[in-house]
Amino acid sequence: MKNKIVGLLMTLGLLSSCKNEAKVENKSESDNNVKIEFTDSNGNKISKEELENSTGTFNYEIYGIEGVSDLAKSLHNQARQFGQTGDYKNAIEKLTQANKEAPNWPYPLYDLAYTYLLQDDYENALKYYQLTDKIAPKGFYTSKKALHTLEREKTGDLQKGLYKSYLSLEWIDNQTDKSEMIKLLVEKFPSFAPAWKEYSSLLEGQERLKAIEKGLEQNPDIETKGMLLINKALALNEYGELENATKILTSVIFDTNSTYGNIEMAKFALNNISQ
Repeated sequence: MKNKIVGLLMTLGLLSSCKNEAKVENKSESDNNVKIEFTDSNGNKISKEELENSTGTFNYEIYGIEGVSDLAKSLHNQARQFGQTGDYKNAIEKLTQANKEAPNWPYPLYDLAYTYLLQDDYENALKYYQLTDKIAPKGFYTSKKALHTLEREKTGDLQKGLYKSYLSLEWIDNQTDKSEMIKLLVEKFPSFAPAWKEYSSLLEGQERLKAIEKGLEQNPDIETKGMLLINKALALNEYGELENATKILTSVIFDTNSTYGNIEMAKFALNNISQ
């Protein structure tokens, strides 16, 4: 594992908002029943009852799948099997066919982008993440993060290959090795907000809050921004700042740019801290 990390680091050259106020309203429906609502400064409301149905996750597996033919699903499954064996040529062929069969289904486009990324074809990876974003503007898995990062890589704002290396964190099982990689990413690429998000998870207390704030200062993509804000709210709640935490979480829930995943996570977090 050490050798794999060193290889990744060598590839990268690593070895050399709007204010949103929220309030909680208790409305008596009867002598024995109280309705709790969370309301932001724009009048958007969500009830405690609605929050209790949140799980913290959005099921992208079924997102956009309504009306997709069995043929398209079969082609997509075949492509994923080819991809798992490293047969990217056939994977791309099947994914392209699946996209033609179901042009409004984001999954084949998203997997095409990822498959090209694995082959260091950043131009096509960016192209298909852009197409994914076009038909899934509220996000599809990590499409927002990928698109934002690859666009910055293309302009030279970030080093080419950074996003691919960042994804490699998922493949590192050893926590010590993973922590080492995260710290090096933050050190060498301080303007890369996702690295600060990962780094903050290694910290506690005020140090964690500082890392979260640092990430929020780096022009994060909307997906990363949402997670940083959610983590900030949870950290503030630990210090007894329930009101500020609630404001932050409602701002994520009602932000029209928030991803579906962020909204569900924010709902879940707000439900938990308001117990």
